[in-house]
Amino acid sequence: MIFYFTGTGNSLYAAKALADDGEQVISMIDAVREQQFHYTLAEQEPLGFVFPVYFYTVSDPVLEFIRSLTVENATYVYAVIPCGASIGPAGGFLRSELKKRGLELQRVDPLVVPDGALIFYDIDPPEQMEKTLEDAAKKLASIKQAIAQRSANNITGSAAAGKAGLAAYHLCMSTKKFYADDRCIRCGKCAAVCPVGAISMVDGRPVWTKDKCLKCCGCINRCPVSAIQYGKKTSARGRYVNPVLR
Repeated sequence: MIFYFTGTGNSLYAAKALADDGEQVISMIDAVREQQFHYTLAEQEPLGFVFPVYFYTVSDPVLEFIRSLTVENATYVYAVIPCGASIGPAGGFLRSELKKRGLELQRVDPLVVPDGALIFYDIDPPEQMEKTLEDAAKKLASIKQAIAQRSANNITGSAAAGKAGLAAYHLCMSTKKFYADDRCIRCGKCAAVCPVGAISMVDGRPVWTKDKCLKCCGCINRCPVSAIQYGKKTSARGRYVNPVLR
């Protein structure tokens, strides 16, 4: 069983690559919305968590899910954390949170993927993103083999450092710089994909009606006409969506 959270598709791509035939791949966002927090594993079935790192920490939707989670028969627990370069202390923070739920995290693997955080900086050129995805596919194959062997590794990072990163993350969650420009085709996709429901369609156009968002960049990257902007710089920047969502 694999639980995942994704904004631009990287974590869904990784979860599907790691899943065995018939293995459940469950959205943490959907589970929270449906209040589904109790699960039972088959004998010797591994339990995986796949989610992106933001500000080198574990983001709110993942924490919300984990802090209500109960899993029976969990004997091997692992995490794969997609990132642009590093996961910082996220692994240690996750281990601490899972331990509170009676789950012993035995393996954490960072997975370098194309970074879609274009609200902060421009994304890589297409040829570089293609190379990064090729390398990620090779790394996922290696991780899947390690999971099959129930291999453990050294998990670094402290819960305190993860909480510090979370505090910094919370300072950057304002939605006020988001808007849709004149290219908007009123399709509503941005509102549909927002994991926290921060976007509403008002008179057919998206409006950011909450003061906080996850900065997952799902709305800005997945807009089919690149109409969503964040401040003055993003109109000249590229967009990124993992092929699993195309």
